[in-house]
Formats: sequence, C-alpha cells, structure tokens
Amino acid sequence: MTKLIERFWSDETGNTTVDWLVLTAGIVMLCAAIAASIGPGASELADDTSAIVDERPVGI
Repeated sequence: MTKLIERFWSDETGNTTVDWLVLTAGIVMLCAAIAASIGPGASELADDTSAIVDERPVGI
C-alpha cells in the first residue's frame, strides 16, 4: 500500500494539465469581470447613439 501512495505522490504527469486548467479558469473569470464592468456603460452608449441616429432624417 505504501508503494502505491509513494507512486501517487511522485507521479507528475497530471500537473501540467492542472496548471493549464487553473490558468484558463483565471483568464475566463478575468474576462467575465471585465465584461461585467464594461457592459452597462457600453449599453448606455449604444442607447445614446441609437437615439441620435433616430433623430436624423434619412434623405440627407
């Protein structure tokens, strides 16, 4: 049984996968936070732009 535990602790084949998984999850969370902070301002800007465009006559 101790040989199994020793082999488990010394096996490093999955470490790279876990590192990339954690790194990718961090990047996804960062992107979500950025999108959440920019979203309301972008929506307001789009509404203002739409209102200005709607006021302009089409034939000019």
